[in-house]
Amino acid sequence: MTERFIDVPGGYLYSRTTGTGPDVVLLHAGAADSRMWDSTVEWLAPIARVTTLDFRDMGLSSRATAPYREVDDIAAVLDAAGIERAVVAGVSDGARRAVAFACAHPQRVAHVVAAGAVFGEFPDPTPQEAAARAELHAHFARIVPLLESEGIAAYAAADIAMWGPALAPADRRKMEALQIANAHWIELPESLGADLDPPVTARFAEVTAPMDVIVGGHDLAGTRLWARRLAAGAPKATLVELPGADHFPFLSARPDFERILRAALAV
Repeated sequence: MTERFIDVPGGYLYSRTTGTGPDVVLLHAGAADSRMWDSTVEWLAPIARVTTLDFRDMGLSSRATAPYREVDDIAAVLDAAGIERAVVAGVSDGARRAVAFACAHPQRVAHVVAAGAVFGEFPDPTPQEAAARAELHAHFARIVPLLESEGIAAYAAADIAMWGPALAPADRRKMEALQIANAHWIELPESLGADLDPPVTARFAEVTAPMDVIVGGHDLAGTRLWARRLAAGAPKATLVELPGADHFPFLSARPDFERILRAALAV
């Protein structure tokens, strides 16, 4: 395993590379860090060269002090690891960043695996999409006060209970612990990381790489609806619905996630 601290404008990024074979880059969920991928790296490293990273404000990477482009950070990690082209897989906010990176650097992406991708507000929402966003806003309205009244542990437990109802007890505890460890990101008034311009939500058709759009049957309605938008908009996308999974299919549907990622790597 090779660990790196990669200098980027205004800070640094922590990254790890392990294994041999075709390159795959794993992008973690928001309010987590690269440790969430430990069980995935365990089976993946014997068949691939796996690179993980911590986004700014999370894990061992520096805190952001000025605006930066998220896709530029991912490119810096690939450059430092000597990766020309890779399968890029992400979960939740990491899936959003994976799609954006595929838009910005199509020549560097062989395949995208986007699981539980979150993109924020729906442009021109349907009534169903508007209702789904209202559900999510209501969730945050319930849990945000917990930060002040009961602390980050109570907040994390309530949040993961919503996003990860299909998780085994140990996996749920891990995702809660990662939220606690990354409390700084949760408490930020806003992220300094910039999306593409125009935003990625207007550019799904530009993703020319093959893409697996994974969504769990126990995920929130908004995530399931975004998955349909993404799969319909990207020309080489395949919608993969996993009935028993939640927002974290790499944990809640491990055999299915492994099968999909192995197929993307063609190994």
